[in-house]
Order: sequence, then C-alpha cells, then structure tokens
Amino acid sequence: MAKLFNRIIKSFTLKNAPSGGKSSGAGSFNRDPKAMQVKRVGYQLTESGGGGGRDNFEGPQADFNMIDTAIKRDSYIMQSMMKYSELIFKSGWHFQGKNDQALLYLKLRLETMAVATLIPTEELFQGIADDIVRYANSFIVKARAKGGQGLPPGLAALPVPPSKDPIGGYFRLPPSTVTIARDKNGTVTKYKQEVQGADKPIEFRPEDVIHIAVNRPAGRPFGDPWIAPVLEDVRLLRKVEENAGLLLYRHIFPLLAYTVGTDKPGQQATDTELTELQSVIENLPTDGAILLPERHKVEAIDISTIDGKPYLEYFEQRVFTGLGMSQVDMGRGDTANRNTADAMSGIKADRVKGWQKALQTQIDKYMIDEILIEGGFDPLVNPDFDINFVFDEIEQEKKIAKENHALLMWNSNIATWEETRIECGREPVADESRLAFQMIGATTTDAEVDNKNAPENQNGKRTAPKKKTEALEESVFNHIPMERYDSLDESLQSHYRILESDVIGAIESLLSKEQFPLHDNKQWAAPIHFSKEKMLHVIQQSTQYALSEGVQKTKKDMGRKSTPKVNYSRSLRVMREYASESIDRLEESLKASISLKLESCNTNEDAYLAVKGVFQSLKHRLSLMSKVMIAKSYNYGYILALMKCGESHAKSLYEGDCLICQENSQESINLEQYASLDEIAIFYRIPPWHPNCACEITHIGGGE
Repeated sequence: MAKLFNRIIKSFTLKNAPSGGKSSGAGSFNRDPKAMQVKRVGYQLTESGGGGGRDNFEGPQADFNMIDTAIKRDSYIMQSMMKYSELIFKSGWHFQGKNDQALLYLKLRLETMAVATLIPTEELFQGIADDIVRYANSFIVKARAKGGQGLPPGLAALPVPPSKDPIGGYFRLPPSTVTIARDKNGTVTKYKQEVQGADKPIEFRPEDVIHIAVNRPAGRPFGDPWIAPVLEDVRLLRKVEENAGLLLYRHIFPLLAYTVGTDKPGQQATDTELTELQSVIENLPTDGAILLPERHKVEAIDISTIDGKPYLEYFEQRVFTGLGMSQVDMGRGDTANRNTADAMSGIKADRVKGWQKALQTQIDKYMIDEILIEGGFDPLVNPDFDINFVFDEIEQEKKIAKENHALLMWNSNIATWEETRIECGREPVADESRLAFQMIGATTTDAEVDNKNAPENQNGKRTAPKKKTEALEESVFNHIPMERYDSLDESLQSHYRILESDVIGAIESLLSKEQFPLHDNKQWAAPIHFSKEKMLHVIQQSTQYALSEGVQKTKKDMGRKSTPKVNYSRSLRVMREYASESIDRLEESLKASISLKLESCNTNEDAYLAVKGVFQSLKHRLSLMSKVMIAKSYNYGYILALMKCGESHAKSLYEGDCLICQENSQESINLEQYASLDEIAIFYRIPPWHPNCACEITHIGGGE
C-alpha cells in the first residue's frame, strides 16, 4: 500500500512544470484571484450599529441561537431538519471530470486532508449540508499547510495568491459565532468569530474563509434561514396544545359545587360544618367517595366548550406547510393516499434539489477549483481540468422517466446521439466500441432460434392448409414475446391494486367523519384520476416496443436492408390517446359502480366489501386492455411500415370461427387510400377487432 501511495505521489511531483497551453499537463502558473477581481459597485444594506466600515462587523438578521434551541426542544422541527439533511445525501455524490490526472489529484488531496484533520471528507460535506439546512449559512475556515505540514512529501501544491501556504485542511465554524465586516460596496474585508468564554475573538482574512449561503437577499451578508418564520407558528401551535391540555384536565376533573344546608329553619350550615367538609374534600383521593346527609348536595357545573380539534388541525397544518412536510412525512398515513404522498414528497425533493444546486455551485467554485489550481490543474487554462461536485438523483423514478423520454427522442429521430447522452447525464462523447452491441452483437431473436432448431427447408414449415383447430397458431402473439404482454399486465394490475387501496383508504377516512350514505365522490375519486398518468406511462413503454417490432417484421418480410422511416412520435401519440380513452371508460365505470354501491351501505364494513367487489369485478378489463394494446401496436407498426415501403394493399389474416374476424379478413385494406391521410385514419382500420382478437396484418403481393 505504501509503495502504491508513493507511486501516485511521484506521478504528480513534476506536474507544475509543463506549459499551460498543453492539455496533457498541468498549468505552469497559479493565478491571483484578486488580480482578476472586478471591484464591486453599488451600496450594501447595513444593519444599524454595524457594517459600512472595515471593522464594523454584522451578524445575521435571524437568531441562530433561537433556532438551535427550537431544534433541540421541538420534535417537529428536529424531524424536519433530520429528514432534509438525510435526503440531501440520500443517493450519494461523486466527482465528474474529463482529466483523470486532475481527478486523481483532487481525490488524493482530499484524502490527505481527511487524514491530517481527522475529519473524513464525507463528514465534512455532510456537516456543510447540515449547516445549510439549519441556518442557510455555512462557514469553512482553511487551515494552511505551513512548511508543507500535512502534505505528503513531493506532492505538488503551490498556494494561490495572496496566500503563502497551500490548504492543509478544512474546519467548519458554528454560524452563530461568526460576524462579517464589509466595505460600503459590500466587499468582505474580515470575518470574526466570538465564542463565549474565549479569551479574545479570532479574525480571519477573506481568502481563508469559505462562506456558503442560500436564500441571501441582495446586499445582505447572511442568508435567511427558511425555519425562522416557522418558529412563531410552532410556538403558537404549542400554546394551543397547552390550552387543549388544560381543557382536557378541566373535563377529567370537573368543577363541583357543594351545597351544605337548606333554607328550612334549623337546617342551615354552620362554619364548623363547612370547615370539616372542606378538609374532607381536600384530602379525598381521586377515586374516593364520601357519604353525605340529606342536607348536602353535590352538583357538577356544566361548562359548555368549543370543539378544539379543527383549531388544532389548522395550526398543525400551518406548521407542516412552513416546514415543507406532510402528515405522511411525519409517519401518519391514515388520511393520505399514495398519490398525495408522492406529490408531497416531490415538493420536499424540489427544496432539497435547490440546496443541492447551491452546494454544488459553491463547493465547485470555492473548494475544488482552488485545490486544482494549487496542483497546477487550472480550469481556466485548460477546461478539461474542470471537475464538478455532483449529487446523484434522489428521485429515481423521475430519473428513469427522464432517461426513457431521452431514448424515445433518440428512437424517434428527434434528438442526436450526443444530445441523448447529455440528457441522460453522461458525457456526449464516449468509446462506442465498449457498447453492448459492439462487444456482443445483436441479440438472437426468437425467430432465428426457431429456424435453427427446425429449419424451414427441413420440415420446419408446413405448406398444407391448417385445420380450424389450429387457427390459434396464426396469431399476432406469435411474433411478440409473451413476456411483453405479461409484463404490461402485471404492471397495470400492480397500479390497480394500489389504486384500490387508496380509494378504500379515502372512503374509510370520509366515512369516519360523515353520516351514511356518502353522496359526494369528489374526494374519494381523486386517486382514480391521479393513477391514470401512471398507467398511461406503463402502456406507452410496452406499446413502443411492440410498434418497433411490427416495423422490424415488415422490414424482414419485404426483404429491406434499411428500416422504414415511420413517424414514431405521431404514432405513439395516437396510441396514447387510444389507451387514454380505454382508461377513461374504466374510470367512469369505477366511479359509477362505487357510487351506486355506497348508497346502500350503512357501515364501514359494508362500504369496504362493496368497493372491494367493484374493483374485483372490473379487474379483467386490464388484461383485455393489455392484450389489445400490444396487438394493436404491433399491427400498427407493421402496416405503417408497409405504407412507407410503397405497398398498396394489406389484409387481416384469420382462419378461425369468429364471425367478426372472418368478415373483416375478407376485405383488403387499400393502403394507397390512406397514404394521403395521417396515421390516425389507418389506426382504426386494423385489428384487434374485439378484446380477445389475435388477428395479424399481412401484405398482399401484387395488389388485391
């Protein structure tokens, strides 16, 4: 290990020597940022009593100490802070760059700093993110490697002017202890740290401190924490909860009125009797009882109260809105469905991505670039030396959807190869010899395997007419892998089960608050509407492949070397509209059937069984929808490709007993008639003719 470490160091020892104009080596000089800096213009915004001078230090407008106290004492705030911090680094991060030497140098320097400071790089970056989430500000002070202390022997590291020593490590400062001095134009002149109990404050030069801030108003030195305005809402919520607790206590132990004596002569109460009764009541246990004569009467004072639940819910939702959290994020799932949870998680992820973008930009600018310049890898001298700090995508579903869309653009001849790779987050230029097609070749199709096992010229293909009992062999599904249909059907069934669970949960939540019967279907029907897009996305993926397989089948049947140029974009849009109509019909059936069933339900159990029965009764439609969409897409691709090949006629191939299919197979399809129209016209003239139809399209050589 030591030999390998020394070998890596030696590879960097002379990297500062070559000229900066060569792309293979590092730069020969280290630029002075101050020499290139443009003087700020315009006036800053200052607080009364601070700012506007070299030694006038300003603090933040928000009270960071109050934020610390709130995080420690309030569970909602603590949970929110933890969830945001964890989500920032949930999927990890990496360095991205073109030059391997610069990348290796950066990693070696950071690893050396981690050893010298006893702070792992992961912990440093996570701490910076924690400060941003809590205070919207993070201060990192640079410890200089004076005399090369903390640097491996022989490693090239020239300080960036005006500093005299290279960076040896990074240390975070508590943001609540830092103040900033600026001139009248807002240029930072000094940083100062004051800690209670320390002998004297420490002042830092601007080049020795990295200040990362988010949500910083123009002209202000500090960023504004997002949590600051939420503190008052949390305080108000806790006050309301305290009052609700007092109200509960009052009703658990009601106020009792004791009457001693009556207005009849000789039965009036005496002072001694009152004193004795008071002593008995004060010493009475909570579950105790006392015996009283007929002259005594005890009555509970009836105090009418308001229902505090709506107020508690309102103030709690107000706090959740300020925190950017939902009830699902806080572990409550009784009143939320999957679609609502996904929407709320997306809002939270958007806030986190904003922080990630700010962290990436400022870590690149103020940390990575300086380390690279110290090693001679100046990104301004050679852009190939630039290395970026990149967060991995935290929403994997959106990443997959984005990549699928990029591939669709590529397959539809809209985007170029380079644009597609950039859209997928990769370098536009890559070694294409390492791609699977170049290394392994095209995968063997099922037809090729069948032909090798039973060649057509060796009794592998019958020429005699088939019996009607064998009619199923002439099926469109002979050309489509059954895995395609099974995968689509299972995906739709999975979304359908989730939809069923969401609808049942929404109805149970509504029934717990309202009286039977339930007439308003707007709230419980929302999950049905939201699930439509997810189902359409699954259908579009499967039908895209089936469409392409139909085009390839035409290419093979016609003996073409090149693939017919079908307008995939328009074709997929037509199929999506067709699928959307099918899902709309299913949606209307679900709404109508559930509404009808709920009218006769009197209990939650009746409602549960009724909704469950409706979903089970309509479940078969998804399997039929899957079969129709796969077959329709394949035939659609086949006939569109025939039109592009200049064929004039096609027909539906069928030899079974179905009267509908027999009737349609007798008529040929005049492709020349539809050639002048768009893809929509021909789409509704091809099989399947009914839900279980497996007819396929074939071309007619030489016309009718």
